[in-house]
Amino acid sequence: TTKEHVRQQIGQWINNGDPLSSLSKSLEITFGKKRAELIASTEVTRSFAEANHQAYKDSNVVKKIEWRTAKDELVCPICGPLSGKKSDINTGFDKYGIPPAHPRCRCWIVPVIETK
Repeated sequence: TTKEHVRQQIGQWINNGDPLSSLSKSLEITFGKKRAELIASTEVTRSFAEANHQAYKDSNVVKKIEWRTAKDELVCPICGPLSGKKSDINTGFDKYGIPPAHPRCRCWIVPVIETK
């Protein structure tokens, strides 16, 4: 039930184009303010990363992906070393697969297009 509630709220948030704070607010009833903010940021990162990953796979053009970070002072010790690393699209990055690697992860993947 909780998982479905989060899924529905994220779907509505994406369709509405509202700021992330509105998603957090809609999750507060179920989780409380702090946890709602954590879940909103983490699950939005996960949703977009998974959708992009699937689109890259479906293209049959993209064979590798690259891990990207914000490259600022907030990049964590988990994600910092992954920044700029390339991986096979089917295996992902070590034990993390694709972002998010942890709660509040701000990372994303981009396609690597190799030309011959």
